[in-house]
Amino acid sequence: MTEEMKPSESPRTLSSFWSLPNDVALNILARISRIHHPSLSLVSKCFKSILSSRELDVTRTLMDKTEKHIYLYLKFRRHTKPCWFALTPGPDQKLKQLPSFPYEHHPDSPTVVSSSSEIYLIGGLVNHRRSRRVFVLDCRCQKWRKLPEMRVPRGSYAAAGFIDGKLYVLGGRESSGEVYDPKSGTWEPYMMNIHKDVIAEEKILCRAVNHLGSSFLTWCDLGDKMGWRQVKGLEGLFPVPPDFVSVASQDGGRRLTVWWVSYQKEDDLVLVSEIEIWCAEISFQIRSREEVYGVVEWSKVLHAMNRSETGGVISLLSSAIVNM
Repeated sequence: MTEEMKPSESPRTLSSFWSLPNDVALNILARISRIHHPSLSLVSKCFKSILSSRELDVTRTLMDKTEKHIYLYLKFRRHTKPCWFALTPGPDQKLKQLPSFPYEHHPDSPTVVSSSSEIYLIGGLVNHRRSRRVFVLDCRCQKWRKLPEMRVPRGSYAAAGFIDGKLYVLGGRESSGEVYDPKSGTWEPYMMNIHKDVIAEEKILCRAVNHLGSSFLTWCDLGDKMGWRQVKGLEGLFPVPPDFVSVASQDGGRRLTVWWVSYQKEDDLVLVSEIEIWCAEISFQIRSREEVYGVVEWSKVLHAMNRSETGGVISLLSSAIVNM
């Protein structure tokens, strides 16, 4: 009898839940980790709708219930096509492959920056030529969209960051910069203003550079014309030879997440036994207009794979951390 009653109890339970005031229902659902959202979405169409709603995102942010989610653009073997993966949160982390990139030619070496629950791919190389294209991945629904193209094509080693709600892009083998206003949907040129003390307003951009077998971070003040300078205090942090990418946070360029791949070998042999994906979060201390020092806040292995999973070779092409 008990087993027969269970199906009829579910509608009454759901009806009782949805009889709650809307703000109370949102408050309850905002406390549930996104790990459980796929299962909850199967309960009813109402649950699926509210779990993907902007209102729930706003409520989670106001209640400080957002979680960090990691996205990686990986290539496992020399002849396979790279794919985007989400690293599921929780103790049993797994790589979950995302739907294929829907547009022609995923850019090589784009500049990647995250804002809230979205990941931006900026410029990069298409058929070995610099690109103006900008793509956005909405991590809530795992769907891509295109932004208006930049004014200038930009390749690798550009820097980008959101400052005061606008997207600033510098470099990419171009000396000029430009800024995107999401409200108007337009790009405008950005001229470096040597007379304005922008460092005091925390408006700096940082990027990672691999050059001649070494790895280092460089920074640029949006308010002067002194160009890119090396971040000090991080000597010996990165592996040799280098294999890492970086993503700037929203904190006015004051924080950066840096990623790299480490190959663990069996008894100092050439054969790789395990491949580790490392991540470090670095904060910056501005000591003068000419000196920025990096401080490693934390550094750890985010995911490890054995040789059979990867074929012995893995390339970490891009990465991002989003808050949802």
